[in-house]
Amino acid sequence: MRLGVSKHVVRCSIGTVSGDSKTHFPAKSQRSSFSTVKFRSDNGSSDLAVSSSSRRELICIVTWPCLLPLVGCLPANALQAGAKEYLLIKEEVRKVLSKGKAAGVLRLVFHDAGTFDIDDNTGGMNGSLVYELERPENAGLKRSVKVLQKAKTQIDAIQPVSWADMIAVAGAEAVEICGGPPIQVSLGRLDALVPDPEGRLPEESLNASALKKCFQSKGLSTQELVALSGAHTIGSKGFGSPNSFDNSYYKILLEKPWTSSGGMSSMIGLPSDHALVEDDECLRWIKKYADSENLFFEDFKNAYVKLVNSGARWKNM
Repeated sequence: MRLGVSKHVVRCSIGTVSGDSKTHFPAKSQRSSFSTVKFRSDNGSSDLAVSSSSRRELICIVTWPCLLPLVGCLPANALQAGAKEYLLIKEEVRKVLSKGKAAGVLRLVFHDAGTFDIDDNTGGMNGSLVYELERPENAGLKRSVKVLQKAKTQIDAIQPVSWADMIAVAGAEAVEICGGPPIQVSLGRLDALVPDPEGRLPEESLNASALKKCFQSKGLSTQELVALSGAHTIGSKGFGSPNSFDNSYYKILLEKPWTSSGGMSSMIGLPSDHALVEDDECLRWIKKYADSENLFFEDFKNAYVKLVNSGARWKNM
């Protein structure tokens, strides 16, 4: 296959879509059927059409900023534009997602991708979570899956989408809808047909040393551990506003409110959150992110993209 790379940053648009079909999860992933997609470059040049019949000779990479570092590590089919499909998923997710539901949807990402083991390259972002909802560590996630099922039903009627892609995009939308950084992820993940092994998610009671070891087993550094932990800034963990994605998590970690006697402040965060601030290596990054929300946003975005690509199996185009 010859790979042609467009140097243009492209824009695309899609009209309102609708559909009404019933789908039950877990659904087996299906091969995407790419239709002709038209792009217009920023320099105002003529439209560039990419059709399924031409993909053997040309793959046009949409140069979203967060995809550029991944060009060397993802298969060509994962980098193929698919802009129409991506916007379709985003549009339908936004119809069912609210700030109040964002934390639960983002949690789906961590619990699906968190089963990855770098040593044997199993688990990861493969949609197996829909088979694992009865596990104690996934308590409460059925509701979030049902939220996304509504959107997935509409999408599947037009363009089949895997649960892995659905969760990856929805988590990014959950971050953005709460004021966090926009995050673009690649499409093309295949769904697993069986559950992932149990006991791979980090326990809430782990100390910093054990947390770092757990994340290393998933190919994630200490810096990425601290950046991804910032997802606790939304939800019911007590770090600032439950609906605002910002760097309050790190500022409150430095205050250690749980050390005060009695009151609600002692209930802020999980033991694993408290452990981070007691570790010198983690503390260095906590201070950086408390001082700079922009740095936190950038590092979280990069770590998120890495997380949702962990263990992913990609469609062969």
